[in-house]
Amino acid sequence: MGEWLSTVEFAALVGIRRQVAHRALVLRRWRKTALEVRKVKGRRGGNDGEQYQVNSTSLPLEYQHRLKASQTPVGNQSKSITGRTAENAWGLDYLGPAVQYAAKSTARAAVLAELAGKPTRNWEGRAVSYCLRTLQRHAARFNEGMKVGRHGRSDKGKKRFIISRKWDKLVPFDTSTRTKIAGDLKQEIRGLLKGGMSWGHTLKEAEKFLIDATRAWGFRPGDPNVLERACSVPPELVSAELHFRNVHRFKRDHKAYDDRRPRIRRTLAGMQPMELVVGDVHPVDIHLTRPDGTLATARLIGFLDWATQRLWIGLIFFEKRGGVQNCDVIEVLASMIEAWGMPQSLYVDNGAEFGFAAFLDDAMQLTVQSFHGPSRSTRVINALPYNASAKPIERLFGDLETRYFSTARGHIGGNRMNKKQEAIGRTVAPFGAFEDVVPAIEGFVRTYNHTAQGKKSALKGLSPQAAYREHLEVGWAPTAVSRDEVRAACARTEERSVIQGAISVGGRHWTCPELQAYQYEKVWVRVPAYHTPAELLLLDRHGERVGIAFPDVEFHPLDKRGAKTAAERARAHRQAVRDLDRSAPDIDVAARLIARGQAQPDTVPNEPVGVVSYDPAKRQARIVMPKRPLPADECRSEQDERIAAQMDLAKRIVG
Repeated sequence: MGEWLSTVEFAALVGIRRQVAHRALVLRRWRKTALEVRKVKGRRGGNDGEQYQVNSTSLPLEYQHRLKASQTPVGNQSKSITGRTAENAWGLDYLGPAVQYAAKSTARAAVLAELAGKPTRNWEGRAVSYCLRTLQRHAARFNEGMKVGRHGRSDKGKKRFIISRKWDKLVPFDTSTRTKIAGDLKQEIRGLLKGGMSWGHTLKEAEKFLIDATRAWGFRPGDPNVLERACSVPPELVSAELHFRNVHRFKRDHKAYDDRRPRIRRTLAGMQPMELVVGDVHPVDIHLTRPDGTLATARLIGFLDWATQRLWIGLIFFEKRGGVQNCDVIEVLASMIEAWGMPQSLYVDNGAEFGFAAFLDDAMQLTVQSFHGPSRSTRVINALPYNASAKPIERLFGDLETRYFSTARGHIGGNRMNKKQEAIGRTVAPFGAFEDVVPAIEGFVRTYNHTAQGKKSALKGLSPQAAYREHLEVGWAPTAVSRDEVRAACARTEERSVIQGAISVGGRHWTCPELQAYQYEKVWVRVPAYHTPAELLLLDRHGERVGIAFPDVEFHPLDKRGAKTAAERARAHRQAVRDLDRSAPDIDVAARLIARGQAQPDTVPNEPVGVVSYDPAKRQARIVMPKRPLPADECRSEQDERIAAQMDLAKRIVG
């Protein structure tokens, strides 16, 4: 058997371009010669890695000999056609009869003399002839392990000037000074690009900087134009530093930076349906008409089953200005769970409309049947802010808009500032009312769910529904949860006081037969966190269900139904009390208390340390009794006597 050559090896052997060689292998014919070609599976390349190979025995004899000569060991070297250029392969084939002899031998000199001046055709098919000296030089290069044929410069890849030939030739600076100026120029270019300057402006600013730097180092030619022409900065210097634009993009346009940052690759291998569901809200780019005649767009609430790529949607339309609320998203999610089952994990963004997801965490923990990776403390995953590309549902929304929604009338495109127009200055006519567009959007989504995706997609050519059926065939089954249970899960437990067989929640009174017979003072209520409740679940202190409470009904004073209802509630309460009475023994509590008091021993005090008595004969000290108050006349006469005595004393003193 011959050797199988790849397309690249075949092209190098016969001296043609790779594209021409590939076409020849596809046609299985080259230069009127039938080729033996096979397909092999490669690790990379187009068409799922399929590659063509040709059997060397089917090639023309000329190229079979050339291939054999290229693989024949010469001296201590063994060279293969793989990796050689067409020129080198041809030169090796042409000089093969000479290089098989030792260098400077008579036999080699004779062969080279015979080839010298003899017309032949080179690897390009052109007629050429070589002199003896050229042949000797090529043969010597082969002995040194170098490629035969033309070769590049010995200083290829080395920089032969610092900034530019004109500038290096003009300025009288030494190498260290030139290198210093070149380094400063490079930093100037980097700083300009980092600041966001365009390529053209950066080139102009770099030339101005080089002129100023050259003058600052003391070189000032008499003709300024000479310096300006010499300081023309090569565009390659600016182009080599364009990567510094990433700094400006990072600081000023983080969206563009985030789109370019490195990411990981995800796979659906091993995933089960409803293992991970992605949720998001998307504005539908279709104009609809409100009842008042104004135009608006609907909101699409979508949930994507990552494993099967199935999409479940719900549409919301606002008669007036408004936004999607938690209760709207809960209703769409509840309908999906009722149809598809409870997801194991929920992947949503950080929007306020997904705040309810935390209430479902405990319920989703119960659906995890196996371990597929590192454990998580929560089954609700919040996406990083401004990280739309991480959620596959975002890409799906774009695909729906371009491939499906854009075919409907009233589609205005995603740019609200530049809407599509039916004619210049006239926006497209609206689709109609919201009720008209709902069947159309649901039909588009159903078409998507039943349309096969590409072979290179995650589903490998299957439609989302076909992928789902494959999982059903191997035994997968959903975890059933009703819509009411989902609503009940999105609630808080609050404590309420039971007053006359009713409780107060949200400014309304709620009651039920179980609550009317309830004998405890406190009850725990599951209050919906986002919905306006129509009924409330009641729990006791142990978390056991008590009943379902409904809003209490008010009756007119003359309504006989009120009296009947009051009697029924009193009867239920009395019956509950009687049941309590029968469940416990009868005990005479008063007798028990009296008996316990009589059973207590008497306490004997100690001897007193003293005696207190009101008998004057027994008092050990006299008690001074206060004087009786005098009548008013006696008090006045005593006051007059004191005044007269004071006047007499004053007269005696004065003399």
